[in-house]
Amino acid sequence: MRVRGFSLIELLVSLAIGSILLVGAVYVYQNGRQTYAINESVARLQDQGRYVFSVMEPEIEMAGFYGFTNTADSIGFVSATNPGAVIPAARLRQHPQPPLAPAPVPAPGLPTAAHQCGINFAVDLLMPIQGSNDGLVAGMPFTCAPSAVAGGAAPTADTLTIRHAGLEPVAARAGRLQLYASRLTSRTAQRLFDDGNAPGIVNADHQIRDLIVRAYYVANNSVDRPGFPALRVKTLTEAGGAPVFTDTEVISGVEDLQVQFGIDTGDYDNDGVVDPGADVNNDGIIETDGRATRYVSPDFPDLERFQIVAVRVWLRLRADQTEIGFSDAGRTYRYADVTYVPTAADARFRRAVMSRTISLRNSRVL
Repeated sequence: MRVRGFSLIELLVSLAIGSILLVGAVYVYQNGRQTYAINESVARLQDQGRYVFSVMEPEIEMAGFYGFTNTADSIGFVSATNPGAVIPAARLRQHPQPPLAPAPVPAPGLPTAAHQCGINFAVDLLMPIQGSNDGLVAGMPFTCAPSAVAGGAAPTADTLTIRHAGLEPVAARAGRLQLYASRLTSRTAQRLFDDGNAPGIVNADHQIRDLIVRAYYVANNSVDRPGFPALRVKTLTEAGGAPVFTDTEVISGVEDLQVQFGIDTGDYDNDGVVDPGADVNNDGIIETDGRATRYVSPDFPDLERFQIVAVRVWLRLRADQTEIGFSDAGRTYRYADVTYVPTAADARFRRAVMSRTISLRNSRVL
């Protein structure tokens, strides 16, 4: 019996078909792998942004919370070095934007750390939320030196400073700036102190809370990776029995932070004029409605005349590695007051811009 095999033509046809199927399978695999890598990169950027907002949003919401009040005018500083004297909140101010006021004067008895980021920086409770526009020094007076590992601050990123009382009552301890909050005198006699001696009795109606001050900025370096940006925060805490500002990394990959403040201008009918009766207390601060009628940069002239009732935050995040075949060259990112076009080397990194508008819970709405 004769057994007949495949002819040469049949073998060639089979080989050609097999090759086509193999090339197709490889192509599908490569496309799937590339799509997976892109999705993973985008998801990581989104996760980074969500994490940052999960850290910053609760802080922003609580800005201006001082125990039993959101009225910082009632808070005065008492010091063991100056017993009996109460320094009012108006004297715990920073330097307003020049030329509105003369040089600032350090409040007597304040610990050195209160001036580490600028004179009276830690205790300016009349500014529960504050920022600088395009840099650490420009604009508002946040002059903290970045940690050595940070490699300096990103020159075009904004900063954001938040002040409020701790969420839970604590025990008095020397070396920590703390607030003595009284429910019975919430609008007249709150006290700030640092010597560990509560200015009065402590019970359910008279509580001690830590003063929380956090200042966020973008650093040129992340931990263990020079040249890769990171979001960092300076936090008021204590060490060795004295207040200090610590400098820690929040997350790497944040290459820009931009903020705008939603202010209540009192112009609710949009006619360009403050509505009659908008300033109920006649103190120059609009407080009747609490709606954000305008969003402005942190260096907006005369910002202190207006209530900040919301904060709009933008983050520009960068992937931690380049992608084969990916280029962002020619794309323009526009957000806040920024126009950014990636250059040759930077264009190889994938980016994402995320934003969120956060309302302050403790704005002075009457």
